[in-house]
Amino acid sequence: MSTLNLYKDMHAKGFFPGHSTHKNSSTIKGLIEKHVAKALLDYGCGKGAQYHEGKLHEAWGVPMPHLYDPAVPGLDTLPNALSAKFDGVICCDVLEHLEVKEAAAAIFNVTIRACKFAFFSIATSTAKNTLQAGRNAHILLRSEDWWRGFVEATAFDGPEIVLEFDHGGK
Repeated sequence: MSTLNLYKDMHAKGFFPGHSTHKNSSTIKGLIEKHVAKALLDYGCGKGAQYHEGKLHEAWGVPMPHLYDPAVPGLDTLPNALSAKFDGVICCDVLEHLEVKEAAAAIFNVTIRACKFAFFSIATSTAKNTLQAGRNAHILLRSEDWWRGFVEATAFDGPEIVLEFDHGGK
């Protein structure tokens, strides 16, 4: 079973509502204010509970972000990079769930759509959850230094890129 299908299965079972964005809320708000950002994309948003229930966007003073998660029906269409540009793109608790090639594609897809900033929050420890195959849900565990070099090597050059690391697991 592909990684995406494993995550679709977990989403169907109620995992990944989208609450991991909350712990980065003040950093994201600071980026929004610094760049006078309005149009946002949340790349890998889960089910979007951070906005539908948590109203994070209202606390940030911006309209509802465009929500994208390839494992959630209805949120699984990525806006076209040529026609849809966003002031900021948020990607929280996503990259560590992907294989290396998938993570590289995600970083590029985030940064090519971001006009002003791209924010990544990346976990560097194991998750509480396991995939159906028994594998830890954080399948790409690397050090902060590795992630910094990897993001720099795979990102589209243009927006300010901000990385934060979560060492506590999920």
